[in-house]
Amino acid sequence: MAFEKDTVVTKISGTAPQGQPRLMSDVVGHATDPFTGDRLVMVLWPGATEPAAYREDELAVVD
Repeated sequence: MAFEKDTVVTKISGTAPQGQPRLMSDVVGHATDPFTGDRLVMVLWPGATEPAAYREDELAVVD
C-alpha cells in the first residue's frame, strides 16, 4: 500500500496559488469510515492540531 505511515503526501484536488508551494504532510495512520467501510488515510497537516481523514483517491505520494 502506498499510503503507509510516515509517507509524504499532498492533496490531488485543488491547486496552490501561483508561486506558492503545495502543502505536503505525513500519513499518521488509517481509519475505517463507519458508514461505508472505506479505508481512510489520516494526514496531519502543518499547523493542524488533529489529523484529517481522506479517501486514498484524494491523495498523491510525494517522491
